[in-house]
Amino acid sequence: MQEPTIKFSVRCPDCALESLSEIPIAMIANALLTGKNIHLYAGCHDQYWTATYLEREQLRKTLGTMTIDALQAS
Repeated sequence: MQEPTIKFSVRCPDCALESLSEIPIAMIANALLTGKNIHLYAGCHDQYWTATYLEREQLRKTLGTMTIDALQAS
């Protein structure tokens, strides 16, 4: 069985182009609970960066609004 993931948009810190990113839900939840960094990626500049406070809060909000059905369907 495939690990559930969450898809969300990220904005490249270099050119501000939005793209879709996908990270396992467990990885995001663990990082939010433990205070570890969340690394985001923009393919347009092949660049990784650490999620800012606002990006982390958006991910927290997204996870908080997910339902059990949505988690099982992922």
